Amino acid sequence: MQRKNAGSRARDNRGTTAIVGATAVSVFAVLAFQAIGSRQLGPDYFAPIAVLWTLMFLLHTVLLLPAEQHLTRALVVTGTLSQIAKVRREMLLAFSAALLIGVVFTATTLDRFFDGSPAYIAFAALIVVNRSIMVTGRGLLAGHRRFVAYGASIGLESLGLLVGGVAVALMDGGALAFGVVIALAPLATLLARPFGGRTRAEGHHLFDAQPGTFLAWLIFSTGASQLIIAGGPIAISFVGGDAVAVSIYFTSFALLRGPLTSAYNLVARVLPDFTELAHSNDPNQLWSWATRIVLGGLIAAGVGAVGAGLLLRPIVETIYGAGFAPPVLAAILGGAGVGLGLGALFATQVYSAAGLGAHLAFGWTCGLVAALMVLVLVGMDPVNRVALAFVVGEGVGLLVLGVVLPQRQKAARLAADSLA
Repeated sequence: MQRKNAGSRARDNRGTTAIVGATAVSVFAVLAFQAIGSRQLGPDYFAPIAVLWTLMFLLHTVLLLPAEQHLTRALVVTGTLSQIAKVRREMLLAFSAALLIGVVFTATTLDRFFDGSPAYIAFAALIVVNRSIMVTGRGLLAGHRRFVAYGASIGLESLGLLVGGVAVALMDGGALAFGVVIALAPLATLLARPFGGRTRAEGHHLFDAQPGTFLAWLIFSTGASQLIIAGGPIAISFVGGDAVAVSIYFTSFALLRGPLTSAYNLVARVLPDFTELAHSNDPNQLWSWATRIVLGGLIAAGVGAVGAGLLLRPIVETIYGAGFAPPVLAAILGGAGVGLGLGALFATQVYSAAGLGAHLAFGWTCGLVAALMVLVLVGMDPVNRVALAFVVGEGVGLLVLGVVLPQRQKAARLAADSLA
């Protein structure tokens, strides 16, 4: 790995501080926005916004965020846009798929989730277009290690969301007005000038022309993992839950997922360094992180289970209202699942950095299958059943990615060394 000078380290440290600080602002802004919306609309009328937010989260994490990470990784190992025209074409395909899926899903479920209002189709389209612009800019910022500007983009988006939510509340707006805010808030990131300003070409020029299947594997893997993490409100409906159950699960788990959602911002800081390790003379340094990541995830799961079991219900009642309080068992399961999810998220970056898309897909397929088996086979009320599926899926994903596959990698390396 290329040794950084003192100036580069100081610049990266400032960037890390900016990302962490902006993430804290984002957590507050998102919770405030959801609290404003849920209190103004109530559990029944807030359900369309809950599903719209879930759709946005899934499209962003499944299709848009992998495109951002693909661009970041390519820039780290080339240092220039001129050599990655193929990456840009692949990103455009991902954005187009997100637009198609968002519009089709919304159009075909208007009566089920969106009170029959066609305005939500336009919201879905705007969300994809505006967030595609946002993630492209963020990919450029992270790839050129402009981490301070990356942090600014996080803060600007969240503040745009909060300001819009307050404005809607002051005007006594309804669900449609909150939908407009969700769709337009990503454009606030343009104030961070992601497409301008000074860039730095510090790549290693080792870009190995990753096949087009790499982004496809990354999207598939992220899709499986995000169905486990964020598909709960939709799963609630399909296992017999009503609109109130959807709202309860959404608000409670949106609050629980705060640390996990915040950690997505830190991926932009970790992925460049992991990518450099993957291209170093000793890639074993990268795989040595696997054990530490699993241990950290297990510790976080224990802390999360205890903390959520004790505190989630009173916090939810304070922020959203008594009608949104989840069952205690769901709270405990959700807290544990978030801790495991934090470990799995950073384990995922090891495979992204190394370009092992198929391995990543295998790990998250195992997690998703385990979660679906819980939904089908376990007889519990909808909220508890989906919460159990969440923790099982995250646990299996973490163990496969952090223990099973790294052990296979180690055995393969030992066998290769013995033959050398």
